Amino acid sequence: MTDKFKKFTAVILSAVIAVLFAACTPNAASDDVKKDSSLSFETDSGASANTEKENDTSDSYVSDTKTSFDVSESEEKSEIPTSAASVTSETTAENATDISETVAEPGTESETSSFTAESAATAETQAPVSAQTQSVPPKETAETSADISEITAAETTAVSATEAATATTAATATATSAATSTSVTTTAAETPENDDTANENRPASVLSNPNASESAKKLYQYISDTYGKAIISGQQESTWMGSDQYEFDYIFDKTGKYPAIRGLDYMNDDFKGVNDRAENWYGRGGIVTICWHCGCDFSGSWSECMETELSDWNAVLTEGTEEYKAFIAGIDKAAKALKELKDKNIPVLWRPFHEFDGGWFWWGKGGAENFKKLWITMYERYTDYWGLDNLIWVCGFSGNGKDFDKWYPGDNYVDIAGADSYTDGANASLYGQVKDTVGENIPICFHECGRVPTSEQLKTGGAGWVWFMTWHTDFITDKNDVNDLKNIFNDPYVITLDELPDLK
Repeated sequence: MTDKFKKFTAVILSAVIAVLFAACTPNAASDDVKKDSSLSFETDSGASANTEKENDTSDSYVSDTKTSFDVSESEEKSEIPTSAASVTSETTAENATDISETVAEPGTESETSSFTAESAATAETQAPVSAQTQSVPPKETAETSADISEITAAETTAVSATEAATATTAATATATSAATSTSVTTTAAETPENDDTANENRPASVLSNPNASESAKKLYQYISDTYGKAIISGQQESTWMGSDQYEFDYIFDKTGKYPAIRGLDYMNDDFKGVNDRAENWYGRGGIVTICWHCGCDFSGSWSECMETELSDWNAVLTEGTEEYKAFIAGIDKAAKALKELKDKNIPVLWRPFHEFDGGWFWWGKGGAENFKKLWITMYERYTDYWGLDNLIWVCGFSGNGKDFDKWYPGDNYVDIAGADSYTDGANASLYGQVKDTVGENIPICFHECGRVPTSEQLKTGGAGWVWFMTWHTDFITDKNDVNDLKNIFNDPYVITLDELPDLK
């Protein structure tokens, strides 16, 4: 009996141990399901987060991604044993749905493949886990699915928020880009390509120098008012024909009139002589215009301005160089003389560097850009440093030049434009070229001519020159018919010295 009792007791104990072991096994399996299911979701969420970084919302990509995940879902289901379907089918369905919703932000084709591979790996991980959980109670399975659904919902909300933020950022970037584009366009439109040559269409009768003297303003106003209505007569002087009145006496003798404008020249450093004659002429009620034939060192006369040339334009026009200092010293010679006239309140039609586009004088041999820099340097030096508020700046093209617009310094540095020609007639086409360059508000003069256009040519020839100025010596005495001169100087359309108003 004793042995039988012992055997019975052993069997009973083994059965109890087996029951106890069986009772503990489902909880362990349930914990494994929770752990592995969470791991599977975290892997998918991590891949989804990497996808969001690409910020591409292409519809085609989303379609491909969803298809990829649908395939992965099928693979997962096919690999799960039928006996485990009660647990795994719910988990897999939740994961597949959550992944499709989470992948709202597209990436690239390689990333799509990566997601598919991760889904397959998740299925392989789930299969052995599901095999261990055949007897998991329905309540435990529901809790597991609920936990995963809560996590997935939170992740989906976070992804949606990220998408919204991304969309807002993109919209802000687009608006900023549009604003930047508009700003750049406006700036480009407001900024001319070449400030030096821009025709700013300064209002009529307004000098380029806002601080111009009253006498300069009065003279300029008169010229502007005359422009297009009449023409002012002028004559260039000579000083080597036995008298500095040679041309003026000739004209008066033949016509009984004096020209209104007297042309003078600072050549050969005749600063004192020119100023004396300018003062005398202005005192008689006349108008003074001065040019300057000289070499590139600002000495000599006509032959030097033809025969000399600057060797280094860049050095001459670069402030601080020795060449620049020499250049400034040269132009200051005339500035000192012009200041004497300023101090006597004498306005001057200042005509430097004339016929610049012809190519024969040194100041035009460096090309249009260098000429403009040369002109502007003198203008600023005379206006800002010397304070020469008595100057009216006359920019004189040549009749043989071309591309006038490329040579024009700009309205900020020019008060009157003009051209010269020794071709007979009114030269209407030349006038038109200048007008096309400077516009309507800058008066245009015929600043040098040989044979004076007849009264009929001046009135009907289509050229509205505001003044003409015949060149000296034989140009006035030999090139012009006496009867024509008499008719011209006595025509009501032509203004002579005695017909000028008081300009003082």
